Amino acid sequence: MKKLVLVLAIVFAAGFTMTSCKSEKKEEKKEVATAVYQCPMDCEDGKSYTEPGQCPVCKMDLKEKKVSMEDNHEGHDH
Repeated sequence: MKKLVLVLAIVFAAGFTMTSCKSEKKEEKKEVATAVYQCPMDCEDGKSYTEPGQCPVCKMDLKEKKVSMEDNHEGHDH
């Protein structure tokens, strides 16, 4: 009976350790920064682009803005 409890404790500890490591790796991927480009005059109310170029409204060069992946999901043109 004592051996069974010991084996179950070891299996539980190993399983807990493996699953906790996987969740840390997922969080690291979310913190990766990427570059988006926006008009410095904000002609399009915060609209951003994935490639450099010119603003279609005022024709100024788009400026690079670094954002985290978590911020990159709202209001962006992909």
